[in-house]
Amino acid sequence: MTVSISALRGFLLEESLSKLLENSGYTLINKDVLKYPKEYPEFVSQGNGLNIKGRGGTHQADVLGQFPIAIPFNYPVRLFLEAKFRNKKSGIDVVRSGIGILTDLNANYQTISLDNDELLVQRFNYQYAIFSTSGFSENAIRLAIAYKITLIDLSGDEYINLLREIDKVAYKLKKLMLLRKITLNAVREYIRHKLFNINIDNYVKNISDLNYVLSPLFYEIDKYKDLYLASINSPFSILIKPLSPEKFRGFLEEYKESTFEVRINWDDKKPNLWKIHLYSFNRGELTFTFYLPEVIRKYVFNSPGDPNILVNALNAKKQFFSSMVFYVRSAEKFVTFKYSKRILMNDKK
Repeated sequence: MTVSISALRGFLLEESLSKLLENSGYTLINKDVLKYPKEYPEFVSQGNGLNIKGRGGTHQADVLGQFPIAIPFNYPVRLFLEAKFRNKKSGIDVVRSGIGILTDLNANYQTISLDNDELLVQRFNYQYAIFSTSGFSENAIRLAIAYKITLIDLSGDEYINLLREIDKVAYKLKKLMLLRKITLNAVREYIRHKLFNINIDNYVKNISDLNYVLSPLFYEIDKYKDLYLASINSPFSILIKPLSPEKFRGFLEEYKESTFEVRINWDDKKPNLWKIHLYSFNRGELTFTFYLPEVIRKYVFNSPGDPNILVNALNAKKQFFSSMVFYVRSAEKFVTFKYSKRILMNDKK
């Protein structure tokens, strides 16, 4: 079966972003769970790879992460990651698909006919995150908010290099797959072997050819290892990128605290790109960047020259970005950035 360039782009983007799940504290679930059917009875193998059983059917689990820390009074969280590499905004159909999967999996908890051993099987709270290279339609955003599905917009300039590399690799990979008759599952197995050091059970043919084609992508993915997926006081999440990753990692090693006061402003030339400033007595200023979710962007920048923009921006900082929480795997802790205007009085933007 021939895989289209469009499908390969989406596949490579999902595999690239799976590393982001790991950086955010999630453990990627892979085909090894099939070796332990008693512990993981919900997983099955089908022609399209690893699948998970719901109440009414099975669903692909290409990129599924499990968070190792369970919050009291909640089931442990598993997160589906879906990525759309498109030239137009992702529409409502993508969100509907996610809703269907979540509804089926989270409803799969009937207990009447289960024996005692089956009652003791661990249950999970499934969640869904959709990444799109061209953003989302308004209807998709509204439906996602209604059903608590997280949308992440990758249309900002910070992701251009990664997306360009995926585009180039997709064309080379398609030629190689046709020439060497390499399956998509074999490509996935090799990528995860390289990214997560997962053992390859069966010998993958043409490894040297795969490595030659995919190496530029691995190099680009490594540059995004310090990209943090943060929750904010809204239905959206943001991707926080430190301008100096090494400096930030050193900062976290030095300071045992996990909550820090920060200042936020935006760049006049790129008003959608906002900056977070963290001040350290020993290390000076640490700067981070993130792109505004579309709905918040419209809230702040209603129209050019609007005299209320500064007021809207200040309100957005207080309402949506007063607390930004993300997990740093290297430090093995959650970090919270709290917006504070009193750090510097000159905070008009």
